[in-house]
Amino acid sequence: MEKAIPLERMVFFSDAVFAIALTLLALDLKLPLGIPPDRLNAELIDGLPELFAFALSFVIIARVWMSHHTDFFRIRDFSPGLAWLNMLLLFFIVMLPATTSVLSDYGGNPSPWPSVLYAATISGVYLSLAGMWSYAWRKGLTDDSVDAQEHRRIFRGRMTAPAVFLVSIPAAFILGSNTPYVWFLILPAALISRRLSGRKAGVR
Repeated sequence: MEKAIPLERMVFFSDAVFAIALTLLALDLKLPLGIPPDRLNAELIDGLPELFAFALSFVIIARVWMSHHTDFFRIRDFSPGLAWLNMLLLFFIVMLPATTSVLSDYGGNPSPWPSVLYAATISGVYLSLAGMWSYAWRKGLTDDSVDAQEHRRIFRGRMTAPAVFLVSIPAAFILGSNTPYVWFLILPAALISRRLSGRKAGVR
């Protein structure tokens, strides 16, 4: 009971931070005021990169929140180390609206830095999430249903996204504004990781 109360407070606090991050994302979705009717189509087309950045960040925050929610059904005990790792995750979550704004405003420029900042933030999100899960399991904070095989399966799944985004960081200095196309590799990478995990589970 003593450990349940701080664990619940940490989860409730995390939920609030995730909600605030999603709200901040939506605040950047706006068109300039006073657009002439004959310019509306052009302005909407010009806003597609901003909409893409918003949609990608929204999906990532939503998926990370669902993973975080699922993890804490299985994490039963609290520790200060777990709390600090959770704060590291929230740090990258609250950074995401800012780097999303930079990507949507300047992603079309030849400079690699908008893509680099965004990819580094996403990598930080998933690496801290994976680190928190691994820490909880190694410290015995998870329930008894989480064995070594289950721990590895979830950990490998969490490493798919940062692998793609980390690869895109050096690629950004060559590809420039075309770097976001690299991020679509996350779809086949996630599929391959899922199939490999399923195959290993079937063999065992």
